[in-house]
Amino acid sequence: MGSDRSEEFDLRGVRDVADLVGLLRELKGRSGLPLRELERRAQAREELLARSTVSDMLRGTRLPSPETLAAYVRACGAAEADVPAWLEARQRAQEEAGTRPPEPGPGPGPAAADGTARRRTRWWVLAGAVTASLAAVLIWALSAVAPHSPPSAAASASPGAAEAKPLRGFAEIRPSRSPHLCLTEGRDTQGEYLNAVAAQLPCEEARPPHTYLRPVDPAASRATYFIEWQHPQHGRGCLTLRREGPGKDLLEPWPWKSCDATRPYQHFRIEPIGRTATRYLLRLEDTRRCVGLRNDSTETGADVTVEPCDGTADQEFLISSAA
Repeated sequence: MGSDRSEEFDLRGVRDVADLVGLLRELKGRSGLPLRELERRAQAREELLARSTVSDMLRGTRLPSPETLAAYVRACGAAEADVPAWLEARQRAQEEAGTRPPEPGPGPGPAAADGTARRRTRWWVLAGAVTASLAAVLIWALSAVAPHSPPSAAASASPGAAEAKPLRGFAEIRPSRSPHLCLTEGRDTQGEYLNAVAAQLPCEEARPPHTYLRPVDPAASRATYFIEWQHPQHGRGCLTLRREGPGKDLLEPWPWKSCDATRPYQHFRIEPIGRTATRYLLRLEDTRRCVGLRNDSTETGADVTVEPCDGTADQEFLISSAA
């Protein structure tokens, strides 16, 4: 199914879960494929798309995770270029519902024993347990992530600043006021948004995921970056600004295939501060908004927000190679 056919779906008209489910059913109907074939097609792409999950999704039992939705529309024959439009329709449906129900895996696993374990099970979808069926995905994800060699990336210089040292791909990003903490996967401290978001936690607990700075366009005169997270179970994702709804102004990881050079709310400029180029601003591309900490907090677990650039210390970060 090419883009011309996908345009027949009124994705911009999706306002709730019922609208989305209706289009997902129509997509399957047009494909003419049974659930078994959809599962097989997803497996050929090294994606997980259980028939039981698809059946629940088409009944409207639960909102699919971004990964499940992307795998489903690809299996139905949608063009890769159309996947982001489906994901944005899903986000609108979720925001209308006010919360995203968890999408359980095919079988229960051991419950997380403490806050750190619970934190690491929440990646893109809210999950209460680690499932045995993820073992195959783990093998694939490790092989997919391992070959990446960190490219050199020069940070864009701010006026009067010294030339920044090249930033290697794998990196640690630490608040300058709390250098024992690292930016990593956490939770909305206000409890309004249930998915994984960026937060500051002790660096010894920060991996996985592994942070990777990837230029949006390596040939550009002023580099902007995807802040990519790589996880041994869930693959790759890039931090994306939530622009509305629950969790507005937080950063959440989107599946890597949904990260796009045309989406400035996924692009960050890394601007050195002062003449020593040891501290940096993370500025959202073409805006006067910077990454900071909610309520200027130095507390463990504080979530990261995107806020007006104001020169305060909570918007200053240390970036070092983790290769």
